Amino acid sequence: MSLCYLHTKNKVIFAGIKTTETMFIKLCRHIILPILVLFCFQYQTRAEHTLTKTDSVLRSYFLKCKAEINSPAFLQINDTLARLSKQKKDRHMEAVAASLKLDYYYYKNDLDSILIEVENVKKISKQNGQLKYFYFAWGSRLIIYYIKQHQTSTAIYEAQKMLRSAEADNFIPGIVQCYRALATIYMTQSNPKLAYENFKKQIELIEQNGIEDINLPTQYASLAQCALELHQPEDAQKALDEGSKKIKSAYQNFTINKAYILYYIETKEYDKAKKILRKMEQLFEEDKTLTIYRNGLYYVQTEYYLATGEYNKALEVIDRIKADSLFSNKYLNYSITQKEGNIYWAMNDRARAAQFYRDYILATDSIRTQEIQNSTSEFYAILEVEQLQKEKSDLLLHMQEEKLQTIYTILISLVVVLLVVAMMFCRISKLNQKLKKSEAIVVQQNKELTENGEELRKAKERAETASQMKTTFIQSMSHEIRTPLNAIVGFSQVLSAYFKNEDETKEYASIIETSSTNLLRLVSDVLDISYLDQSEELPYNKPDDINNCCQTSIERSRDSVKPGVSLYFEPQCRQLTILTNPTRVAQVLTHLLHNAAKFTDRGSIILAYTIAESPSRIIYTVTDTGKGIPAEQQEYVFERFAKLNDFSQGTGLGLPICRIIAEKLGGSLIIDKEYTGGCRFIFTLPLIRANV
Repeated sequence: MSLCYLHTKNKVIFAGIKTTETMFIKLCRHIILPILVLFCFQYQTRAEHTLTKTDSVLRSYFLKCKAEINSPAFLQINDTLARLSKQKKDRHMEAVAASLKLDYYYYKNDLDSILIEVENVKKISKQNGQLKYFYFAWGSRLIIYYIKQHQTSTAIYEAQKMLRSAEADNFIPGIVQCYRALATIYMTQSNPKLAYENFKKQIELIEQNGIEDINLPTQYASLAQCALELHQPEDAQKALDEGSKKIKSAYQNFTINKAYILYYIETKEYDKAKKILRKMEQLFEEDKTLTIYRNGLYYVQTEYYLATGEYNKALEVIDRIKADSLFSNKYLNYSITQKEGNIYWAMNDRARAAQFYRDYILATDSIRTQEIQNSTSEFYAILEVEQLQKEKSDLLLHMQEEKLQTIYTILISLVVVLLVVAMMFCRISKLNQKLKKSEAIVVQQNKELTENGEELRKAKERAETASQMKTTFIQSMSHEIRTPLNAIVGFSQVLSAYFKNEDETKEYASIIETSSTNLLRLVSDVLDISYLDQSEELPYNKPDDINNCCQTSIERSRDSVKPGVSLYFEPQCRQLTILTNPTRVAQVLTHLLHNAAKFTDRGSIILAYTIAESPSRIIYTVTDTGKGIPAEQQEYVFERFAKLNDFSQGTGLGLPICRIIAEKLGGSLIIDKEYTGGCRFIFTLPLIRANV
């Protein structure tokens, strides 16, 4: 494997997972984990503050429970505390006892017991009017547990339920907890936009209602880091300035200054970043209570040295991280591996960078497998929680009837949604046709007004505005449609899993899932073609071995080839590194191979390329032995939403997208009219040899 190929492969991989896994790890280490720590700290502080008003006996048992929280003797002491609290009618301490028992199982990661004790705390707290413990159990224990287990779908589900409950109770601290939990969840999903919105909402509620919150400066720091992820440095600075006014502890000072360093790195004010970094290093030397947060210090040191080109110092920091057993975990380890690869690449040490990138890819594969396994059980967890909440003896005889009624309601709702979506797309298609006619009229007007420069300019502006409006409209509509479609796909999967023993219901859910997935694919194609319409040209400057790009397309298409059909790749050269756009070229070749596989029942499919010297160009061909395309329809297939068979699957946008990509790369895509043994697509691009 050549180094050039490895770099290109890494670029492709990191384009998809860097924004999800790497960002997720950063956020977990420097925003989310401190938030989780503060959730727990906040509860303990509140509980201890109220002890001054508590009976001395109950106070003594409370302190014993706290001291023995990890001991087998805890449960017996806690039962005594709960019994005495009930006898003395101390409603507050009764809720505290239930919360401590929840903590016992929470620290053991016992999911079944956590679910039971959360419901117990909620019941006791509701009865005793102790809503803060009600929402503590829900938000700071159950939801945070799901976040730590990477079950984000379940966490969002619970957070939304919790928000509705807090709003119904009109309990502002509970609503604040909901927004904080949602912000934390969205950070784990690498969605800084939604995280920013929820951090902002909870800060506004705290400020408007005068709520005493010891975590407020850290919330401002989290808000600032979200703004930086969104490339909004002005909003980040405002958040940091506000958070600085409310600092009351060394940890809060650390979180604010850490965010300031990231801000100055983003704005390239390296002198200011260096000044604050030195102050932070001195703070860690003076205050040993900050030791548990030193990973955050390591992170900003690495980011600063990498940004300023001090690569050896960045490597020294990474060595300190590796030697620090306190922060050893699989997510941090593979994140460090990637970071080392980036540093060596920046140092132009390609060989060492390649090794670290290989190790990173292997590590992410194993972690990804574990996360997939976790996610497959999330919906089952949701259903189990719902069943625990709704289980009542007097409803057992009517359970089947209620299930059927629920299914019919959901099916009808989904059908209505699909019909509405279909009507919207029909409307978009008609509007697209009208806009095309408008563009033709504008072009004709431009020809007629060539002698009048001012009027020609105005007509051109009108055409550009109309085109931009079309593209913006399609993007907006497609984005808005995507959200309910994702919900449809998700809940259809839930139905299939939940009613897996009911064949008829499972079949209905499967039909809905398939249809909504196809519709989602259509939305993605519309977004892609909209992006391409806006782009005048595509970049064509990345070095890559032409054989690697072709082989990647072959492997992506192999599963779609029918039995009895052979798939071949016939290269002209053993190795040829050129300047190209590997991602877009692979996209075109993969679609042409998938298209050939769809219409080829026997024979072969061949991907080949030839080099033409005058003019210098590379000619890709995809040849199949399928039923072919009639000569009179060979140009029609490149029109948007065009389909030769209305009953075949597909969006009708694949080939138009391929032709647009080819043209914006400086090439062309046509059908070979002389080939009659099936169908042959000819994809031509400029040939620019790379200096290797």
